[in-house]
Amino acid sequence: MRVRSLLLAFGCLISSEARSADKPAPLTLEGRTTLRVGELAVLQIPADHIRSHFSGAGNALVLVRHSRRTALYRAVRPGDETILLGPSLPQRDHCVSCATIHYFITVVAQK
Repeated sequence: MRVRSLLLAFGCLISSEARSADKPAPLTLEGRTTLRVGELAVLQIPADHIRSHFSGAGNALVLVRHSRRTALYRAVRPGDETILLGPSLPQRDHCVSCATIHYFITVVAQK
């Protein structure tokens, strides 16, 4: 019985560590986020950019899932990535480049 309880406790510990390792890191608007290969990152889409288009430069991230309010990425190789999020239709008082927001990501190798 003791062995079974220890195995159950050990299994719960491993499972909780695996879940916390896959918790996505939030990407920083107009800032740099550093990820390790294999980590997840989430981009929270601002309310005024819901009908926006995405573009990216780099091949360090892969889009895993996209919804109306979020985009989930996985870091797949070391390198730099830039994600641009622009409005689908520019507003009268903003030029496209002024309304475009940026996310800068650096992916590093695992330890």
